[in-house]
Amino acid sequence: MNMTRRGFLGGAAASFFIGGCCTGSCGPRKIAPNAKVNVGVIGCGLIAKTTNVPGFLQDPRCRITVVCDMVKIAPDYFYGGRNSNFGAEGFAKNDGSYRRDVCGWQVVKDMVDKHYGDTACRVVNDWRDVINDPTIDAVAICTPDHWHAIMSIAAMKKGKHVFCQKPMSLSIAEGKAMVKVAKETGVTFQVGNQGSTNPAFRLAEEIALNGYAGKILGATICIPACDHWIGHGRSSARAPLPRYFSKEGWKMWQGPALHWENDAYIPSIHDPTCWRFNNRYGGGMIPDFGAHEFDELQRGLGTQFTGPVAIENMETDYATGSDRDVFSWAGEFKFDFVYANGIRCHVRKIDVEAGWPRQTIFHCEKGDVGSYAYKGKVPDCLKNFKESDLTDKDIKLYRPNEGHDGSKFHESDFLDGIIEGCTSVASTCEMGHRTISMAHIANICERMQLKSLKWDPNTEFFTGAYADEANRFLDVEYHNGWELGA
Repeated sequence: MNMTRRGFLGGAAASFFIGGCCTGSCGPRKIAPNAKVNVGVIGCGLIAKTTNVPGFLQDPRCRITVVCDMVKIAPDYFYGGRNSNFGAEGFAKNDGSYRRDVCGWQVVKDMVDKHYGDTACRVVNDWRDVINDPTIDAVAICTPDHWHAIMSIAAMKKGKHVFCQKPMSLSIAEGKAMVKVAKETGVTFQVGNQGSTNPAFRLAEEIALNGYAGKILGATICIPACDHWIGHGRSSARAPLPRYFSKEGWKMWQGPALHWENDAYIPSIHDPTCWRFNNRYGGGMIPDFGAHEFDELQRGLGTQFTGPVAIENMETDYATGSDRDVFSWAGEFKFDFVYANGIRCHVRKIDVEAGWPRQTIFHCEKGDVGSYAYKGKVPDCLKNFKESDLTDKDIKLYRPNEGHDGSKFHESDFLDGIIEGCTSVASTCEMGHRTISMAHIANICERMQLKSLKWDPNTEFFTGAYADEANRFLDVEYHNGWELGA
């Protein structure tokens, strides 16, 4: 089997979906020969600025024609540093470029305009203006997680192709709905998981998958713990709304999440990148990094369209600390995924000093295979193994088109799918859903403070002890008039 391509506010939100393009009635956007794919970028934070926008700009077959955000320009969109407190004069470096931790629609528009040599890129503040724009062929959704499903489904119903950042959903029910609409509309859907187009990782996965290192005995994954860049600690302290947010913009940012009393701003979960630590907006580090590492595991096991059957040996510090409603997820964790064939993958936090760098390693009879400290890893006996050594009988994972193999061409792989009119891409909606479902079931086990839970990947429901209670966590509740629209 060769997996190649060929093969804004309040009640107004609910009415947005009424009378729109019904699921399946709008076919996917078709691109005329020699025409460019018009892309709209929703969310102008760090991931858009440093990854997705450059990825689209490097491909001449598309043009970013509109960017959307409520924030014009703001500091501290960075993993780690906080409280720089610099003014407008400090946003730019001496050469006129913006500091890495400065984001907002002005920053992204300036990047786009500089690349194209004009000022044609438009700015809107309401994401629905992008979805409803008949000139837009594809959207890049670069928002916090609590917006991913609503925006993706709305875009797909309009026939627009979707590039959705990881983690692609906030719940298993959201992911199932996204997969359903993606299939019914036939749009091209790419999850922003650049590791799926990393050739070094792919080769290691194919070595494990095809038994070149012998039988897979188990696996180990190391991902960051939750407190490594939070900065503020687990605090419920309120603060004045940052200057870069208007009151209307702040309400829109919160959107379908339950708003805090008086629309309070809590820096420990509302400052840029901190939102991932509260369950109203994100799932903590397990889905945030598991979106990468669990995806590697799934591809190396050949289980991209299924998943494990149990979570076992869960240990976390979930019950410790104060203000749990604010800082929703455990700071530390370790647990095992168990598959139907008995393979067990141990997941734990990164501890470089103790010899546990970031990794996804398959423990095989001939040695370890996978990614280790950001590099591909194989046993010495396979150090000269090349992709060309794979045979026609081997299972080969998805390969992008020539010239688009590599993490920096993930957006080009998405564009290939759009232009060629196919749904086969490196990280499809269903693959992304199956990967992030693993993180969700781990989070549910953590949240319930259980040692283990059984999971049926066919029905996508928990089974066995505590199943009824666990299944109540498969969905999230929307507020303020917003609906999923599926």
